[in-house]
Amino acid sequence: MNTFFQEYAAAFSRFDVDAVNDLWAYPAHIVGRGKRAALDAEQFRLNTAGLCAFYKYQGMAKATKRVLDFTPLTPSTACVRTADQILDAEGQTIIAWEHVYLLSDTDDGIKAVTALPDNELEAWRARGTPMGAW
Repeated sequence: MNTFFQEYAAAFSRFDVDAVNDLWAYPAHIVGRGKRAALDAEQFRLNTAGLCAFYKYQGMAKATKRVLDFTPLTPSTACVRTADQILDAEGQTIIAWEHVYLLSDTDDGIKAVTALPDNELEAWRARGTPMGAW
């Protein structure tokens, strides 16, 4: 799991939309604040591009993820909680939160299938950014 999320954070750090999307199975599900979205690959790509642009605007030079908890739910599905940080060019934390994902062991390997971004949304809302409005 650590390798998966290191790749995920590295892809965001490079603002590499395609690499982020390759780590997901579709439809990708986003569930937070009582709202739900199921995105096909192109919709998710547009969402990822928007996130990358937002993170860049906020001054992100690097994203980090550290696995805090791994809970198998079924033989092929697990819940993973990560500690996320966005760092500036000097390595200072811009913002941090805990994130929850559902991952699945697919024919194409381990893929994220659901993101639960409540804590990220709250962290950005507390900073007064529009991302916290979802």
